[in-house]
Amino acid sequence: MLRGIFYFIFVFLISQSLLFSKDLKKVTIQLSWFDQFQFAGYYMAKEKGFYEEAGLDVTIKAFEFGLDIPNDVAKQKFDFAVGRETLILDKSKGTDIVALYALFQATPLILVSTKESGINSIEDFKNKNIMTTIDDASEVSLKAMIRSKNIRLEELDFIKHTHNINDLIDKKTDVISAYISKSPFELKQRGIEYNVFDPKKFGFDMYSDLLFTSKKMIQNDIDTALAFKNASLKGWEYAYSNIEKSADLILQKYNSQNLSKAELIYEGEQLKKLSYFNTKELGHIKKEKLQRIYDLYNIMGLTNNVIDFDDFIYFEDNKLVLTNKEKEYLKQKAFIKTCIIPNAMPYSDIKDGKVYGSVADFVKILEEKIKIPLTYIPASSLKNSLELIKSNQCDIIPTAQLTQDRKSFMNFTNAYVDVPSVIMTKDEKPFIENLSSLKDVKIGIVDGFSLYEILKPKYPNIEFVKVKSLEDGLERVYEDELYGQITAMGKAWYILQKDFLSHMKISGKIDEKIDIRIGVKKGDVKLYKIMSKFVNSLDDEKVEALSNKWVYVQHEKEFDYALLFKITFAIFILSALLLYRQNLLKKMNEKLNKKVEEKTQELKRINETLEHRVKEEVEENLKKDRLLARQSKMAAMGEMLENIAHQWRQPLSVISTSASGLKVKKQVDDLDDKFFYDTVDCIVNSSNYLSHTIDDFRYFFKPQDEKVRFDIADTLEKTINLLNSKFEQENITVIRSFENIVIQGHETEFIQVFINILNNAKDALVLNLAENRVIFVEIKKRKNKTLVKIRDNAGGIKPKILDKIFEPYFTTKHNSTGTGIGLYMCDQIISKYMNGVIDVSNKRFEYKDEKYKGAEFSVILYDDNLD
Repeated sequence: MLRGIFYFIFVFLISQSLLFSKDLKKVTIQLSWFDQFQFAGYYMAKEKGFYEEAGLDVTIKAFEFGLDIPNDVAKQKFDFAVGRETLILDKSKGTDIVALYALFQATPLILVSTKESGINSIEDFKNKNIMTTIDDASEVSLKAMIRSKNIRLEELDFIKHTHNINDLIDKKTDVISAYISKSPFELKQRGIEYNVFDPKKFGFDMYSDLLFTSKKMIQNDIDTALAFKNASLKGWEYAYSNIEKSADLILQKYNSQNLSKAELIYEGEQLKKLSYFNTKELGHIKKEKLQRIYDLYNIMGLTNNVIDFDDFIYFEDNKLVLTNKEKEYLKQKAFIKTCIIPNAMPYSDIKDGKVYGSVADFVKILEEKIKIPLTYIPASSLKNSLELIKSNQCDIIPTAQLTQDRKSFMNFTNAYVDVPSVIMTKDEKPFIENLSSLKDVKIGIVDGFSLYEILKPKYPNIEFVKVKSLEDGLERVYEDELYGQITAMGKAWYILQKDFLSHMKISGKIDEKIDIRIGVKKGDVKLYKIMSKFVNSLDDEKVEALSNKWVYVQHEKEFDYALLFKITFAIFILSALLLYRQNLLKKMNEKLNKKVEEKTQELKRINETLEHRVKEEVEENLKKDRLLARQSKMAAMGEMLENIAHQWRQPLSVISTSASGLKVKKQVDDLDDKFFYDTVDCIVNSSNYLSHTIDDFRYFFKPQDEKVRFDIADTLEKTINLLNSKFEQENITVIRSFENIVIQGHETEFIQVFINILNNAKDALVLNLAENRVIFVEIKKRKNKTLVKIRDNAGGIKPKILDKIFEPYFTTKHNSTGTGIGLYMCDQIISKYMNGVIDVSNKRFEYKDEKYKGAEFSVILYDDNLD
């Protein structure tokens, strides 16, 4: 029988357990990276039963490369996920996702360099390698930080992230993207000095690690969404309050990266700072900040689509959303008993059965939102209101202050307003900068005021005395029984205006503020959750307006006829002055109107000729541009003619010598067939060379209105061949490194650019008397751009003129040899006709164990030039 009883109990318990587990709703959350403290709140919510308490059975999905997480959430493959600020881009593309909160108030993403690298500022990033992931590189926080220092992203070389800190240490990259909670710890542990470039220190404190779900979840199952959100935040509160314990749990169950406990603790401490950066509220999110993030993406050309942030973020700040169970609870409750303290203006008072003051306005908003009435229970004092809620005569106190002993009989919502505290004294007392400056004095505090428990241990040299009410305390101050009285600032202003303005003053501000909350009687959990949601739905500005509304008193006095006479006389004098002023203004306006009319006629005459003069000016500027282009091309033609003349000397000499040889052989009758045909072939080959050279010359100067397809490598080879004779004459070696890239553009103008650059390199090498004269020409494809680089080893360009060389008519050559428009036209051609950028800098480089220094011209062409 006993065995049967035990069996029955066992089966019953198992069945109950199974039934209970079926009641839990199964949901999933997809993580954005591998296991670490970054997700501790979700681990803790699961392990500590917070999800289970909310009726959820949560599966935490491990991170995998290659997932399109926002799209998967929108399609409800996952119920929830963690995402970065780049969710804005996904939303702008039409992905139906909704964010519930932002865990990090500033992005943990940073850029890091070693001290040894010499990269100590953003300006040092130029032409450096930055190792980053696609997601990291997409974040506007990093882009905005770099652009804020006038560094163009095109000037940086982004390389694929290996997620190995050794690549930074071993100089395989110059800069690395990392989390502030991770890489600095690794570098510090290894004794490597480093620099951190943190976007928030440059003013870009972007949200990160947003919890988001699908729009369908919000529309169809808001209760589940809010339950998951609140349980997750509870998990984060536990994780941040118990960082070491949370680290131990991660080590045991969630340590796929084999992190040490020290790493996890460091990460937790750093992430806690980011979660509470400029806020006291965990998961805080504001539309204005999201708009600023979107505006940055928009300015940078990363999105053009308008986003409805009310559709993107589920703002509980704007609405009170109750579960079906909570609505049913209110329906059954019918009304809520609310403790109100009379004679406590500007906060509360009861007259003729009606409640006045800021609390009344606040309670009215509560009634409108929860759709049931509140009944008022008068309390004789603050202390009495606590006794009433203890005895279940009140359900809530709308202006409760949190203390440890009150937690035993009340639950407290978040604070909805911070009330500054002040000290009031007699008018002749000096101002008090800090309470610590007072010694051996008595200061009054209303009995039940939470500041008593805070101030008493903090200022042992002051005797704090409990008084029945503020009026009682001020009377005792007036009678010199007390030095001063502490109270809320709003109450102080109100009572000063009403009763004590002539002999009392506010002498100082207390550092401690009073956090005002709604206190709910301990046993009513559902009501506590409803009040918490209500407080979270409040608009901060509206609450502040309600607080200030009742501070200033309207005094009621008997009608004062003497005052009426004074006011009437003042109005008469003022009216006379206004009439005089009006007459004066009228005369001045007549003069002004006449002057305006004259100027208007003059302006009309000017406008009649303005269009003609503008047209003439535009035409003149166009003529100047055409002249500049012609001058540049003629300068290039002079160089070309000189090169062609040099190249033609040898073939012309061969033709002349061969023809003379044929003639002599014929005259002496010694012309055999072999000599004849060899000589004719030589003449033909030389002629073809001359024809080919002149065709290249003619092609260069042929007008080209339409864009054509051409291979950059072939075009550069052709350009180098046109100049090759001069290079050989000056003992200049051209070293090529070409990738074949076909683009659409104006090839002849492109040739003109590189003739100018190559000629400048040749002149610099000759002028600097370099012995081993080398020009390096390189073509390569890098992500969304094509780079053409031309370097020489002529020692470089003087720094003081480096920024001027693309200006029109600037030249370092003698007037007889330089026009100063060649490089200016190069810049114009690349920017206007090739949609690119041309730049120059001085570089040190190596080639085959030889070290060189010289100028480097870089031509960057973007993808829309590609064929």
